Amino acid sequence: MSLTSSMKMSAAALLILATSTTALAQPRLHNLDIQVVLAKNGDASITETRMMTIDDTGTECFIGLGDMSPSTVIDLTVSDESGRQYQNIGKWMVDRSRAEKAGRCGIVEKGDGDYELCWGIGDSGERTFVTKYTITGLVRAYPDADAFRHVFLDEDVSPKPEHAKVTIVGADTTLVFTPDTCGIWGFRFIGDLGFENGTMVAETTEPMNSEAALYIMAKFPKGMLEPSIQITDDTFEHKKDLAFEGSDYVEAVIAKSSERSNGHLKALGIIGGCIAGLFGLIVFIFMGIPRYKRRKHEKWVQSIDYFRSIPLNGNLQQANDMLNAFNFGRAEDYKRLLSATVLQLINEGAFAVQHVQTEKGEMEKRFVVHKDLSEEKDLSPLAFKMHKIFLNAAGENLVLDPKELETFMENQDNWKTMRGFMELLYTKRSSGYYKNHEDEMREVYGFKRFLEDFTLMNERHLTETRLWRDYMVWATLYGNAEQVMKDMKAINPEFFKMDQIASQLTDSIVLPAVYASIFKGTEHALGIMEENRLNALSSSSRRSSSSSRSSGRGGHSSWRGGGGGFSGRGGGGGIR
Repeated sequence: MSLTSSMKMSAAALLILATSTTALAQPRLHNLDIQVVLAKNGDASITETRMMTIDDTGTECFIGLGDMSPSTVIDLTVSDESGRQYQNIGKWMVDRSRAEKAGRCGIVEKGDGDYELCWGIGDSGERTFVTKYTITGLVRAYPDADAFRHVFLDEDVSPKPEHAKVTIVGADTTLVFTPDTCGIWGFRFIGDLGFENGTMVAETTEPMNSEAALYIMAKFPKGMLEPSIQITDDTFEHKKDLAFEGSDYVEAVIAKSSERSNGHLKALGIIGGCIAGLFGLIVFIFMGIPRYKRRKHEKWVQSIDYFRSIPLNGNLQQANDMLNAFNFGRAEDYKRLLSATVLQLINEGAFAVQHVQTEKGEMEKRFVVHKDLSEEKDLSPLAFKMHKIFLNAAGENLVLDPKELETFMENQDNWKTMRGFMELLYTKRSSGYYKNHEDEMREVYGFKRFLEDFTLMNERHLTETRLWRDYMVWATLYGNAEQVMKDMKAINPEFFKMDQIASQLTDSIVLPAVYASIFKGTEHALGIMEENRLNALSSSSRRSSSSSRSSGRGGHSSWRGGGGGFSGRGGGGGIR
């Protein structure tokens, strides 16, 4: 064979390979670079550069911006790798074809401060899109500081970037951002934050998974900016506390507080005889007051009326957050939430405890996972994620052995799934959050009182079987399922014999083994998360770095947190 013929065959093979690779490719976002230029009045001129691989999926790209009011989004321009400026057609029509959208852009104003910035993706291949727009009043003036809290990339964006960077700069030389005057925090992504040459920078250090997002919070001293939007009914510190809830920034604050306390105690050692008295005062402050608040809360619980319906539209997660916020049971409890969620999924028909024929031909009670779980069901994201984990662990026969579940949860190949599950499980809110949610509190604690006095409720009849099953689910969350089931049997002993699902909810052989496996699996995952967090910082710099990052001087971002109403949240985005 001649060299020329060989080269031709090689070229043909490469062409076939390239063609097949292109056909199998998925749309990808390789790099997302966001530059935010802040004006003196708090407006932000934003430039987003996307390096992408485009296939035949969809007709347009869009950036979703939710909850923007009172800010507005204006001045959209789009260009691509050729330098071509897209035509802004104003009102965008989402249902047009790919050809009709090519070379054009526009804004969808959805009302209530929600926007979508759209442009046609045009040709397939390696593409670069440069999107520019302005957000008026991104930085807002609080009584104690000027700040913005904004989602630059929503959780629902698809595809997610393999790498992302946000740079925040001043519009003129008078706006110089330094760690001595400003602060920056990041949530919902794995990455680093810091200050570079008078700018703030947030950058991912790992590709963003399906649960990731870019939540950025930045603070500026009073007088540096003159924001046009004034917030008079809240403070930045309060908003920061809401954003910190559930994040590992909270751990840094606690560590810093503990360090200060230790320093004070060392100083007291010199004073000698004053130690005992002052120590007693500290014990009262840090232990007596919480006890007083807890007693006050318990007294309030006993004063409220019964609530007979299922609280919070059945949201176990929200109820568990409330119970933990007020130290119900004297300690945070996520095991009760896990157990109650398993029972809720049995009640919804997603799980079942039923007789299954073994390889020996014998019939045994086993835990079975059903494939179908409609997304239309009013369940928490935690419940849907649990169903997915159980389904994958069970395998093709859909019969879940507790050991299978434990093995799946501890397998490092499943770490991405487990990390998402853990972030959904370990949510948290402070008791202060519920000051303005008394109605919800009356539901949760009123229902608790109702279940405690269930035997007094003579109006409960067998016709309400579904409601009785829900009672067992919630009694498990409250930790008094045994007593509630005893009360139910006293009122209607035939219920558990006649209702098949009720008998599954009370199974005392299969369910405990499943509970034990999921408890062990989550504890294992929690240990890995803590180990990874500690490994991210060297032992020599861990303490100072934690204190510095909680103050906004930079450091790694927090995977959790970011509550309190960030602008831009919930808008979605990506290719459609």
